[in-house]
Amino acid sequence: MRVLLKLKRFMEITICSCIGVYLGKIIWIWIDYRNNQELYALYSTPWYTQIIINSVIAGSIILIELIVFLFIRYKIKKDKK
Repeated sequence: MRVLLKLKRFMEITICSCIGVYLGKIIWIWIDYRNNQELYALYSTPWYTQIIINSVIAGSIILIELIVFLFIRYKIKKDKK
């Protein structure tokens, strides 16, 4: 039971960290675009393509982490009964 509680806390920290890294990356891309618009004009894709790709990757990682977190929470509730 104690191991599951530690694992649950670890998953909470991991999910929040992943969200923080994602938001930081998005802000960095946006600031970089604002400062270097002429550089992004040379690319064949829109400047926000990196944001879309990062959103898909981060979303899938967070979804997997959330599924593991919910499973751990289910096991904790099941063990308490």
